[in-house]
Amino acid sequence: MTGTYHSFVTRTFSFVFSVAFLMLSCGNDGPPPGLRIVNATDLGTIPTHPDILGRDGALSAVFQGYSVWLYSDTFLAQPNADGRTLISDSWSYTTDLSAQGGIRGFQQRSDSSGAPPMILPETPAEYAFNQAHNGNPCQVQPCGARWALWPSSMVTDAGRNQALVFYMLVSALPGNFNFQAVGNSVALWQHFSQQPQRPQFNPPFVANHPDLMFAQDEPNFGTASLIVSGTLYIYGCGIPTNSADKQCRLARVDPANVLNRSAWNFYAGNGNWSSQLDDAISVIPDANILTISWNDYLQQYVAIYSQLLSNNVMIRTAPRPEGPWSGERTAFLAMPPTSGNVYDARCHSEYDLNGGQTIFVTYSRATGAFTSEVRLVSLQLQQP
Repeated sequence: MTGTYHSFVTRTFSFVFSVAFLMLSCGNDGPPPGLRIVNATDLGTIPTHPDILGRDGALSAVFQGYSVWLYSDTFLAQPNADGRTLISDSWSYTTDLSAQGGIRGFQQRSDSSGAPPMILPETPAEYAFNQAHNGNPCQVQPCGARWALWPSSMVTDAGRNQALVFYMLVSALPGNFNFQAVGNSVALWQHFSQQPQRPQFNPPFVANHPDLMFAQDEPNFGTASLIVSGTLYIYGCGIPTNSADKQCRLARVDPANVLNRSAWNFYAGNGNWSSQLDDAISVIPDANILTISWNDYLQQYVAIYSQLLSNNVMIRTAPRPEGPWSGERTAFLAMPPTSGNVYDARCHSEYDLNGGQTIFVTYSRATGAFTSEVRLVSLQLQQP
């Protein structure tokens, strides 16, 4: 379990470990955003189920009356109904939309053993593989090999009363850093009482994985997503098979056509959009997990993310989803973890106060050998 957990608390950095100095030298690509951070206040941890030892990810959106929170790898103190103590995603929800004193009232569903369930459904083949490699001893070697479904971002499509859940499919083996994303896609979540549904493409874009829209040698589309004036914008940060690539490309599409890849257009620079993915350029140079949202107070789009290989949480701004994006500025220094660095900082715009003068950010940090937490911070911004 130690090796698997180590990949859990460091997976954000595993793609860039060998090119750390290159990435740290990418720095600001323009003037920093024209704002001041008046203060940053730690509001404590996001509450979890008592059987959860740790989980990361913490992305959220309002969907059908609830603030819904999705997480990635989740470690359980007791085996779930399938005999697992590690599930690749989990979720919770609350009606509390005031974060000033922390967020309360979280609920979650349970499986037949009382354990937290996954939010994204495994295919029969993925389930069979994961069960066969679960446990020690397991039915099939190597024990601990698994297919993982990691949510990337979630956006509410109000026009169709549904949510779009972007996700990454990952092949993971035992040991540190021993995993590989095989592609990205988007699931449609139409009813809060049910699970999101993964698509099926015929013919498939990715062999043996008919749900995937983008392959491992293409950008991780779904890193961040938002709907602006009826248009869905999707950021794709990094390429799974290229550890040196942490560039964020941008696509757009009518939400009604999100599953029609030929309807997607990609930002090609200088105000131009192209139907060809090869024409896509980087709009943000050095992030792999981030959120982007409109901030009414600043009258700017705001990007929040963790700086690679540090405990800094960064901020950028732009007048449009495609930019031009400002250089980065440190928003705050996160609480140091017991090992590694903090990671996956994200903003939760449904909790904005005064139009975004105060925003709320989470990040993940290790708290022990087998435990972690997601912490909540409020940031008070001031215009120049």
